[in-house]
Amino acid sequence: MDKHQADAVAEAILKPDRAHQEAIARRRAAYDKSIAERRVVAKWTLVGCAVGAAAAYLTGVRFTEGVIWGGLAATAVGWLVVLWRRHRRAA
Repeated sequence: MDKHQADAVAEAILKPDRAHQEAIARRRAAYDKSIAERRVVAKWTLVGCAVGAAAAYLTGVRFTEGVIWGGLAATAVGWLVVLWRRHRRAA
């Protein structure tokens, strides 16, 4: 076995196959998409908490209840927005 053949064998052994690399890339892309979707929901939740706090202040309800209920309602809206975007992207 000459040097060229030995280099080819070593490269074939050490280099991961293309299908494996593509699987890793797909998994990373799915993870990045999931993180982006959760960030959208988090933004909606923060806005909802602020709106709930303001509503609680104006109506005389306890501040914490306003934050919690506003956040929960906005979280539901955020997930609906994410699902709508997925559906729109798939169509």
